[in-house]
Amino acid sequence: MKFLVTSLSFLIWLFPYTGFAQTNSVLNSGEWYMFSVSSEGIFKIDYNLLKQAGIKPDDIDPRNIQVFSGHVGMLPQLNSAHRISDLQEVAIQVSGESDGKFNTNDVILFYGQGPDEYRYHPSSQMFQYANHLYDDNHFYFLTISSQPGKRISGETAPSGTFPLVTTYDDFGFYETEKYNILKSGRQWFGEQFDAALEATIRFDIPGIVENAPVRFASHVMGQTFTDASFDVFWNGISILTQPISPVPNSTYAIKGRMKIDSTSVNSNVVNASSRVTQEVKYRFQKGTGFSVGYLDFFSFTLTRRLALYGDLTFFQSQNSLANPISTFQIINSDASVQVWNVTDHWNVMMQSSTQQGTVTSFNSSTTELKRFAVFKPDRVKIPAFQKKIGRQNLHQLPVPELVIISHPAFLEEATRLANHRVTFNNLVVQVVTTQQVYNEYSGGKQDVSAIRDFIKNLYDRDPKLKNVLLVGRGSYDYKNRVSGNTNFVPIYESRNSLSPLETYSSDDYFTFLSPSDGDWNESPAVNHAMVIGVGRLPVKTLEEARIIVNKLIDYDKNPKTYGAWRNEVSFVADDGDFNIHQSQADLLAQYIQDTQPHLQTRKIYIDLFKQENRPSGQRSPQATENIQRTISDGATIINFTGHGSEQVWMDERVLDGTVIQDWKRLPHAPLFVTATCEFGRNDDPQQITTGEKILLQKEGAIGLVTTARPVNSSTNFTLNREFYEALFIKENNKYRSLGEVVRDTKNNSQSGVANRNFSLLGDPSMVLNFGQAEISIDEVKTLAGDDGIKALSTVRIKGSITSNNQIQTGFNGIADLTVFNKRIQTNTRGDENPVFSFLNFDDRLFRGQATVSEGEFEVTFIAPKTIANQVGQGKITAYAYANDRSKDASGARINVSIGGEEATPASDTTPPLIELFMGDTTYVEGGVVGPQTAIVAKLFDDNGITLTPHSDHSMIAILNDTLTFDLSSNYFAFKDSFQRGYVSFPVFNLAAGRHVLSLSASDTYLNRTTRTLTFMVSEDGGIQIQDFHNFPNPFEAESGTTFQFIHSRPGDDLEAQIIIYSPQGLPILKKTFEVLSSYYQVTLTQWDGLSTSGIKLNPGIYFSKLIVRSRLDGSQNEQITKLLLVN
Repeated sequence: MKFLVTSLSFLIWLFPYTGFAQTNSVLNSGEWYMFSVSSEGIFKIDYNLLKQAGIKPDDIDPRNIQVFSGHVGMLPQLNSAHRISDLQEVAIQVSGESDGKFNTNDVILFYGQGPDEYRYHPSSQMFQYANHLYDDNHFYFLTISSQPGKRISGETAPSGTFPLVTTYDDFGFYETEKYNILKSGRQWFGEQFDAALEATIRFDIPGIVENAPVRFASHVMGQTFTDASFDVFWNGISILTQPISPVPNSTYAIKGRMKIDSTSVNSNVVNASSRVTQEVKYRFQKGTGFSVGYLDFFSFTLTRRLALYGDLTFFQSQNSLANPISTFQIINSDASVQVWNVTDHWNVMMQSSTQQGTVTSFNSSTTELKRFAVFKPDRVKIPAFQKKIGRQNLHQLPVPELVIISHPAFLEEATRLANHRVTFNNLVVQVVTTQQVYNEYSGGKQDVSAIRDFIKNLYDRDPKLKNVLLVGRGSYDYKNRVSGNTNFVPIYESRNSLSPLETYSSDDYFTFLSPSDGDWNESPAVNHAMVIGVGRLPVKTLEEARIIVNKLIDYDKNPKTYGAWRNEVSFVADDGDFNIHQSQADLLAQYIQDTQPHLQTRKIYIDLFKQENRPSGQRSPQATENIQRTISDGATIINFTGHGSEQVWMDERVLDGTVIQDWKRLPHAPLFVTATCEFGRNDDPQQITTGEKILLQKEGAIGLVTTARPVNSSTNFTLNREFYEALFIKENNKYRSLGEVVRDTKNNSQSGVANRNFSLLGDPSMVLNFGQAEISIDEVKTLAGDDGIKALSTVRIKGSITSNNQIQTGFNGIADLTVFNKRIQTNTRGDENPVFSFLNFDDRLFRGQATVSEGEFEVTFIAPKTIANQVGQGKITAYAYANDRSKDASGARINVSIGGEEATPASDTTPPLIELFMGDTTYVEGGVVGPQTAIVAKLFDDNGITLTPHSDHSMIAILNDTLTFDLSSNYFAFKDSFQRGYVSFPVFNLAAGRHVLSLSASDTYLNRTTRTLTFMVSEDGGIQIQDFHNFPNPFEAESGTTFQFIHSRPGDDLEAQIIIYSPQGLPILKKTFEVLSSYYQVTLTQWDGLSTSGIKLNPGIYFSKLIVRSRLDGSQNEQITKLLLVN
């Protein structure tokens, strides 16, 4: 609450200098101590307060005490506006300093200003009040220098007789901040008028001059569906009526209307001069139906008799400007008072005065409006000591390519990420904390513009700065009014707080570095260009920071991340709305197919899948499973177009917080691009969005290009399209950082507020894992010498790894090739709108691997009989990675002729051989698995396997004769052998109990076979030990015995412990094992029959306990077996 009547800060804009030209921050040397004040006043630092701060007063020379402060009020948003660019020294008074010792009775006095701004406008004769949005304190920094500090000097008064000034202009205001209607934007409202329709605020204001104007300004807001109004009273006298127009009753309509009015009344009319306590009352006249009112704030300016009220009075007089020199007479004072001229708050002056009885008088030139303070030195305020400040010098920080700005709580992980970017990406990186930025650029106060000014200072000194990463969640509540607030690194909030489609939050503000940018006006919306990239990790705990940093490092360094999944881009689309979402998604997919043919687009359009009617609405479990399977298989990007919210995709809830809890053992982290409403909002403390969760949990996204507020489909599509146009631009033959991509995306899709609501949640310096080098498909021929691929022809493909059209002879590794048949048309079901048809490369003729030797590779396979006679255009995509996982490549060949049949194919009537498993190839028939596992099979056929989808020849798995899965797209042939291959197909949410699975497959000659197995799913989903044994058993110490167990969670990282017990039950040996990416059947160590101390044990029966714990979720189980040790 801000509730004040006094003579408040009077600002004349005096700036020692502007801009960022200085060389070093004053914090570069010395020891610094921070103090805070919450309002304007005269403040005292005494002996005891210095001791509390950790200073030894007896050891210092008080003449060298210096006090510094920063910019008053909020920093200006406009880059070219004046500002204070570091801490500046203020003049202080140190009593008793002349002896060079700080004694117990010595004190430091200084003029302190609060965080808010108050400016007197002579033309309107009113004060303008500006609440500091980001902080409730102003800060002062004390240091003990090696040279004398700035002191308050005396101001010589003109001698003579001059016109008397016996009144002054005073100011009062009232504001509480309780309600942010949309939980968005900067504007908070105070008293709510709903159940109670009146509120009275009282001020004690003695000395109001009779028959003088009282100027009053009122800001109110109404949420009403019919006409309503506010009546305002001063001391029971009506002074103002403020009508409130109704708002529309619709979801995205404005949620309230502001009414701003001012009035002027005579002090006698409202009985102000005849009483000390003034009462301001608001009465809300409700409309019919829904109607609620809010008080924003009110302020008033009035004239008071010039007197010492209490222990301190600040004053200035508009009337004094009529005189070149004026005599000010202050009543109710005594000889102990001091008068300071505080007009220039950096250089406060002691005003000489005279005392006659209870009247203090002084002369001063009054050609400009001056501000004074009269006070009793022994009754001044004491500032609050905050902390000791370490040395810093951001003004001369070497300019990096990436700057990481972290909340201090996450500095450890921010530094670890910075070290990774230095060693892995060869970037120049700097890490600073938010508090360090505030100290130098906003005088210690939180201020979003301080962060922007720091970034601008870096860029102005050297434009090599490319990206800024913010580590810490933001909040629409800058001042911790909301329980559990998450305001770690502030986010820019819009001025508009009442219109759902015009309010926003954005980190773009930190990248507006041009001199004319920064104001970012909203009505009408003004577009600014992002100069650098920006991203945010919206972490709330150090553990969350550790998780996402681990993922980022793993994304770059884990050799398991290499694979053909890097060539996958998946598009998820909503139905309804006349197929606009499916159409837009398909246009994006087609754009990628046309411009980046080496990438494979997977289309998950919800209207492809059966939807189930449930009491809570339609659901599509098949669509959800397909999304989960896509994430499990791996995709560089998952792009969603459609309706959504903070927690869900689509009305069918195909993705929500519950679904992502089932994401286990995901080998690859995709980038999510979500063209939907609010999915990535990250500034509401009371709601953690699903977008945030998939970024911050171990199994999920590597980043998101997402939205924080409602958006619309047309601007979504424009931005989405620009993203892909920017994504594939290379510099120096390398893909650019994600921050640069998103910067160009937004600059090329400017659309006012709609554009502002998109942001990057992730590290802007990361580069997506597309293949960097190129693959050239040099030859496609049949053994008969044809250039086209025909049914049952033997095809040979030759290719090479190139860079700048030169074969990379040093590239040795593995190439993954996929040969696609002609594009096929797919029709959706037409559940909510007409059937939607689209084309895609879904029919794989072959997928397999080949050895890359000295930059070249060759693949041979037999094309399936399913190829139609009509000749059309297919394509070949390729991905390759080096044996040492240090580099990769990708490429494609389009317009491959496909059609017809080989004239004299060989004969084949033998179906393929199938080995069927669950989880992995160590599975044993009838074993136990968890509810999330994989169908796994090995296949062999002399002529290879047919992969045609959605046909009688597809590779089909049937579960319990009810659920059917098409596994064709998950099969690949082993390296350098088209005859042998492997399929792994994730399945989810299996019910507990016994299941029967069958797998059918056809060879390229369409000979078909089926294999069946049974398996059990554990009851609770926790890890189960199906079998624990040792072999041989019995055993001899000389030969030893080996431990082995079978469990239900293949793929989990496990911690296993074996404890050997004597026949008497005493532990004699304990061994611990780490089993990463475990198989269904795990073989542990061999035991030689010795105890922990190496003693040979006697023959007999021993017992072994196995304890197994999954690192995935902490699930644990144990089992005991007997061991027989013989001579």
